[in-house]
Amino acid sequence: MNATSSAATPSSAPPRQASRWQDVRARAIDATFDADRRRVGERVALVFRWLFLIVLGALNHLNPNTTTEAKVVVDVVLFGWAVMNVTVQVVLVRGYRPGKQFSLTTMVLDIFFAAGLVYLSDGFSSPFFLALFLAVITNAVRFGATASFVSALVVSFLYLFIGGSFTPSNFSINADATIGQMFLFLVVALATGYMTRELERERRAAVERAAQADSLRELSTNLVSDTDIKDVFDVLVDHAVQMTSAQHGRVVVSSQDGFSVVAAANRDGKEMMPEDEVLDEHQMSQAAGTGEAVFSSDRTAVVVPIASGDGATVLVLLSQVEGAFTNQDLFAVNALTGSSAVPVANALRYHRSRQEATTDGLTGLANAREFRRRLDGAFARPDRRDVPLSVLLVDYDFFKSVNDQLGHQHGDLVLAMGARIVRSTVRGQDVVARYGGDELAVIASDANGAAAQRLAYRIVDAVHAAGVNTIPGRHLTFSIGVASYPEDGFTAAELIMAADQALYLAKREGKDRACTFPQLVTELELAEGDLVAMLSEAGPQVIVAVAHAVDHRGPVTQGHSSRLVAIAEAIGRRTGVTLSSLEGLRAAGYLHDVGHMTLPGGEGFEVPGHCEEGERIVGGANFPPVVVASVRHHHDRWDASGDGVPMIARILAVTERYEALTAGRACDRLSALDALARVREGAGTEFDPEAVQALGRAVEDGSLELHLPDLAWPAAAAPAADALAAS
Repeated sequence: MNATSSAATPSSAPPRQASRWQDVRARAIDATFDADRRRVGERVALVFRWLFLIVLGALNHLNPNTTTEAKVVVDVVLFGWAVMNVTVQVVLVRGYRPGKQFSLTTMVLDIFFAAGLVYLSDGFSSPFFLALFLAVITNAVRFGATASFVSALVVSFLYLFIGGSFTPSNFSINADATIGQMFLFLVVALATGYMTRELERERRAAVERAAQADSLRELSTNLVSDTDIKDVFDVLVDHAVQMTSAQHGRVVVSSQDGFSVVAAANRDGKEMMPEDEVLDEHQMSQAAGTGEAVFSSDRTAVVVPIASGDGATVLVLLSQVEGAFTNQDLFAVNALTGSSAVPVANALRYHRSRQEATTDGLTGLANAREFRRRLDGAFARPDRRDVPLSVLLVDYDFFKSVNDQLGHQHGDLVLAMGARIVRSTVRGQDVVARYGGDELAVIASDANGAAAQRLAYRIVDAVHAAGVNTIPGRHLTFSIGVASYPEDGFTAAELIMAADQALYLAKREGKDRACTFPQLVTELELAEGDLVAMLSEAGPQVIVAVAHAVDHRGPVTQGHSSRLVAIAEAIGRRTGVTLSSLEGLRAAGYLHDVGHMTLPGGEGFEVPGHCEEGERIVGGANFPPVVVASVRHHHDRWDASGDGVPMIARILAVTERYEALTAGRACDRLSALDALARVREGAGTEFDPEAVQALGRAVEDGSLELHLPDLAWPAAAAPAADALAAS
């Protein structure tokens, strides 16, 4: 097991990157450990050298049988050895970190000086053979037990043969003494090597424990800072694998629904589970039930429970292909799970509360708030203008009769079964939500109008095939409205309104069918004299479709009403318009050009008399008076009418000019700031200054551009625009 520290690993690093960082740190720790051992070995060698030099110098001068010349020779060797020792001590004191070459050099010099003393003295009879033990002892500290044993063999060879003491006659006279003296060097090498290895093992264990403690501290920090349960589990399993000898790790949640793998990590950084690895549900059940770790029979796998809460237990599964888990591994993973128990339990509770806040309790689908958040997120994507998107609104037909005749309990059962049918029919990437009491909503990502229509037909067919009984003699059916971005709506709110109006058409046509927003627009385009009657009957349920029908009169007008409503709403919010007035503003924005539909020559951008005709149509459809007045006066100058014109109409006047300038309708197309400057020229005369100021704030803070779509005219539109500009 590598001694690793996680302090330098970024908390956000993926498992593969984290594993690489840990390998680098492990190699760095091993290199540091070897350097420390060599430095300690050199310090030990310094002490032993001074001890040997003092003892050998005393023996040299206290021996009465040694001649003066022999003493001088030995003193010269001892002096050279002392000079070497002083040099080593000086460089170590100055902070030098000895490498392998340095330690090898001092080892060779020790053997050289010791062998020289033996050679220049009496061999076996010389007391200077003690100097050879210096190399044997210090090599164990410098390089380990193996190097010490090898050096003992070399020293034995030098001692016997270079000293000149080994001869056949000596061996035959005292073989036991000769072998015993050689064995003495080997015993010293083995003893010192064993002690050094034990000290090294203890020190490495201390380093590993410190690394594990550091890893646990980082784990606790990451778990406390993370509230996303997936991130918590990813951090947990990655640390579990790195702190033990495991090759694979899994985090499994055990609940009433069974076992589910929620996170995985491998030592090589891959997150895929080996195909031949099967989870042992008996072991997992035993660990979840007892709260104790469970080993497999061959100890190649272990299951450790972490925390329980809300009817679920979190388990850590570790496995390895070769080898077996030790008690030290169990100690490490127990320490890890103990440190993570509280954060994991908190993450489970947070996840459950978050699910409850975003999930409908009856159907298990996303709730209306989560649906809005997901749809707004889709429109906030930087590539939203390049990726199609569709919304389907699914309504349960005749659902009120289910509750009235059979009760709400049976109605809830029908709701849940219908939700299951829709969820199983749509694609995996689609979002299904309970949008209202008996209404579901689907976000079909990366699906254009044709694909969304096919999906709606599949849902209708699926509910027919299911044959869900609602009331006696009737089966469950759906009415579905379909709308797609960007054809049917430029904003999230407009897309929902378009889908809702397509749903209105499906229910009006007899239910049990799917209708698209373009179908409703086409019907309105063909209404002609019946337009007032349709508006009077449907009111707000068709105003977006009416706006699209008006804008379809020519390529130059495509998207005009949708853009105008987006701009007008941004201005209205900045002028303090109330929520009810915002509804009126949106209605007036969608209907402001409805007069073009009944006037001859309706393909022009602004046909004279369309304001008066629009007032007649909207007034006849029983819309609120403020909406009728705003349609009538949305082109009036502010200095001519002043406060006598509704604020909604004044906002529409500013919006109309700004939209035309930025879209290049009957004029050169201007940038947002240039168009704003042009509108500001008319503030206080043509336009209401308050509305112009609100437009300026919306443009300058950049918020308008988040919702205002680009205009993409078809190729045929360019000549029409040029003709309008020329006229």
